[in-house]
Amino acid sequence: MNTSPLARRSSVVAAIAALLLFGAGSYGRAQSGNEFAQAGFAAKERRDYPRAIQLFTEALRVGNFPADQRGFLLYSRGVSLEGLGIRDRALVDLDAAIALLPSFPNSYIYRALIWTDRQEYDRAIEDLLQASRLNPSDPMVFNNLGGVYENKREFEKAIASYNQALKLSPNYADAYYNRAHAYLIQKDFERALADYDQTIWLNPNFANAYGNRGALYLMRGDSEKAIADFDKAIQLTPRDATFWNNRANAYLTLEKYDRALSDFDQALQLDPGNVGTYLGRGRARLFAGNSEASAEDFQTAVRLRPSNPYPVIWLHIARVHRGESDEAELATNAARVNRGKWPTDLLDLYLRKSEIGEVRASASAGDPKEACEADFFIVEFQYHVRQVSEKDARELLEAIAARCRAHDVVFSGAKAELRLLAR
Repeated sequence: MNTSPLARRSSVVAAIAALLLFGAGSYGRAQSGNEFAQAGFAAKERRDYPRAIQLFTEALRVGNFPADQRGFLLYSRGVSLEGLGIRDRALVDLDAAIALLPSFPNSYIYRALIWTDRQEYDRAIEDLLQASRLNPSDPMVFNNLGGVYENKREFEKAIASYNQALKLSPNYADAYYNRAHAYLIQKDFERALADYDQTIWLNPNFANAYGNRGALYLMRGDSEKAIADFDKAIQLTPRDATFWNNRANAYLTLEKYDRALSDFDQALQLDPGNVGTYLGRGRARLFAGNSEASAEDFQTAVRLRPSNPYPVIWLHIARVHRGESDEAELATNAARVNRGKWPTDLLDLYLRKSEIGEVRASASAGDPKEACEADFFIVEFQYHVRQVSEKDARELLEAIAARCRAHDVVFSGAKAELRLLAR
């Protein structure tokens, strides 16, 4: 909810060699079947999947094909169905293709995509291992296998699979990109950064690689480099709201609120239902001193995700900044929040149902990010209910800005509050 996710992708099968010939005049009555088949392949190649499905269906209906060619047609129709997300029917065709053409590896690869989508990871791994036995020199098989191991959170096996893909194809940009994500999850930031560098060197037009490297720079506190990478990602893929969102968050760390607001506005033009963007723009407006407009954004976020405590907390903070009493609104919004997870303890503090010590204890048991959030929101609470002086609040906020990570929301919040206190 507070940060945009890093993108990860696993390559699927690229173009395949012409395994079988569907020549004209081979079967007499099957002539029409061959023509349907050839037209189907052409439609599939240009990704006109509805037309391809129709043509393959006609070819199978009228053609008198031997088992291997029938299997290839079923595979091709299954791939077209998978391309449209019609996975149940695709699975039927791929099963039939494997039965008729058991030595063709691509059927196993595409079936593995469906198992992965269904979170049946062991079946996906079984199919990809079979594909690797049939075609041990195909790096894409091992790249896809790494993606499945990542989904299972078996990161060492994922990295080993990506390593094998790169051994087979040393210039395989997607494998470097995916391995970088695995390293990132393991918090091996240096190797992740090196792999993103290599990805971009091999494919200078890889927008997600710039976006992810920018997010990594932001995590490391290098906002200027992060912005440069987000600039490039936006240049390459200007209609991806994630890149505008991430650059906006980087601008917040530098207290460049006008630029952050412009980027959040653009992100909402592209993705007007994104609750994270309303939260981000609400914070930018709040940090810039426009608490009224920020409250409007936080209200929208509450409407979009009433069960999430963060919009409720930020809306309360915006109300407090305006000097408004919001006890009834806060209680109403809090009643719809899912309980039992961080940061509901913070919400209870604002509702006067928990103590500061309880909040700190809860935060210390979780991610370091939660401890930073606890410190920030507690200072917010203490200062606005006059439990601490402005001087003490300043010292506490300075400590938060020094200790917390640049990509943590409360890092920008602490710097903004320090700026507001200086007025």
